[in-house]
Amino acid sequence: WTTKKESRYSLAEMTLPEPELRRLRNLTFRTTSKMKIRGAGVNQVAVDSIKEKWKSSEIVRLKIEGASALNMRKMHEILERKTGGLVIWRSGTSISLYRGVSYELPAGKWNNQKREETSPSSLPETTTMVANNDEQVHLSQLDQETTSGEKKDQTSQPEVEYEDEIDELLDGLGPRFMDWTGDNPLPIDADLLPDAIPGYEPPFRVLPYGVRSSLGPKEATALRRLARFLPPHFALGRSRQLQGLATAMVKLWEKSMLAKIAFKRGVQLTTSERMAEDLKKLTGGIMLSRNKDFLVFYRGKNFLSREVADALVEHERFARTSQDDEEQARLRGSSAFIVPSTEPTKKLVSAGTLDETLDATGKWGKNLDDDHHAEEVKQEVEKLRHENLVRKLEKKLAFAKRRLLKAERGLAKVEECLKPAEQRAGQESITDEERFMFRKLGLKMKAFLLLGRRGVFDGTVENMHLHWKYRELVKIIVKAKTFDGVKKVALALEAESGGILVSIDKVSKGYAIIVYRGRNYKRPPMLRPKNLLTKRKALARSIELQRREELMEKVEDKGDEDLYNKLDVAYASSDEETEGADLSAEQVLGVEAQFGA
Repeated sequence: WTTKKESRYSLAEMTLPEPELRRLRNLTFRTTSKMKIRGAGVNQVAVDSIKEKWKSSEIVRLKIEGASALNMRKMHEILERKTGGLVIWRSGTSISLYRGVSYELPAGKWNNQKREETSPSSLPETTTMVANNDEQVHLSQLDQETTSGEKKDQTSQPEVEYEDEIDELLDGLGPRFMDWTGDNPLPIDADLLPDAIPGYEPPFRVLPYGVRSSLGPKEATALRRLARFLPPHFALGRSRQLQGLATAMVKLWEKSMLAKIAFKRGVQLTTSERMAEDLKKLTGGIMLSRNKDFLVFYRGKNFLSREVADALVEHERFARTSQDDEEQARLRGSSAFIVPSTEPTKKLVSAGTLDETLDATGKWGKNLDDDHHAEEVKQEVEKLRHENLVRKLEKKLAFAKRRLLKAERGLAKVEECLKPAEQRAGQESITDEERFMFRKLGLKMKAFLLLGRRGVFDGTVENMHLHWKYRELVKIIVKAKTFDGVKKVALALEAESGGILVSIDKVSKGYAIIVYRGRNYKRPPMLRPKNLLTKRKALARSIELQRREELMEKVEDKGDEDLYNKLDVAYASSDEETEGADLSAEQVLGVEAQFGA
């Protein structure tokens, strides 16, 4: 569907000639009194006041206030539709409303005005000519309006039929809301419906066989689009006691599958959420949408009309009555065939008695009072419990090992391009005095390199050579958890850059690694070594290393302390066995029988 393109010209500009429109606008600017339309909108009181002012003036100036001023284009259309006038000028929240060419004055004023216009002595010849010209313009304009109105009636005949059908449908539901500011037809005033209905019950519902009760996404979207252009059926302003509205909605659902409810503007202490919940409980319908203006309810796939629901309820009641009658007849017939015997029974039936139970237990059952049998049962239970514990641990351990193997494969794939350099054999050395001095100078340096989670990659070595262009020392800050990790990083930096490691010190920001470039330092032609990883691959490697470390921790302890504790309690250690050597023979046999398997 496509949106309707709105015209650039108003109805007054299309129907009134330019001189007449200019005259009316000049008259508007000379009119000082303004009529205010407040938050209630264009209700019947405002329409009556406008028509009363039209008796003495052609133009009525209006000042719109409140929520109605938020949409002046809609207010423009509402004023023209409800009053029958024409909006000849609009600016901001101010509107000038013309009563129209076809407006008829009351009888007395119309005769006086006509007598003044027809008197030849009161006006000069030029004014009479102008008046005649104006009358001709008005007559031609009236003809144009009548012809355009007839064409409009002919073209809009289906729309009128639809409005008449909706009006006829809503007339039997309740009184109309006369102060409605929207389009026709007028909705039902839900506040005038009964608050409570004695004996009210939600409508009887039955879902057809093979039909899903809930709405699918496509069905709900189609219904929401359909409800968007429907006029509201009800206007609601209260949040509770909605049984009358629920009854009207059920009647409406017999002919329409949607019920649209509009909220009255300016009503205090109303909660749309509470309204929706109460109506959902009272009607059993499905709420399609809820916003600050409207509520839309769908009757549901299990909705039944009143006639069908009454027929089904009657059929169900009849079926229950028939079942009760059949049961009573069966009981009467069975009691008639049973003859009470006065002679005592010679043979007693033992079915279901204690003797039968004891006899069956003695023949086929196990004696639960036997101590040996009780011990065997306990051993079987403990054995099964321990097997389950071991099976759980093995399963979790195998799963963790599979994940660890997968992480190691990913790490090996990332480290394919990594070929770390080895320590050089004839590397230059420094004395202890030089090391002390270089360490002191390096710790005082403000410039430093920060080594992050990527570790040593080609960009790190490049930055070291750039530092050595103007300095002999470079200070690298590493935030690591252990000193061993920092030492590995320092040795890797020394091997890749070709410098001399001076010291590794603990500082406030982490660990400081100081590297000296050497006396015979020469800047290499390639600052970034090809045997190291790039910045992106170094980040991927750090992620894989972190994943592998976490999996290693899980494999080591596995986090199943409860299971391990149960196994430790069940299986005694060697120390505990020596302490329990003085147990009795029966206890030793019981423990061996319990845990020997």
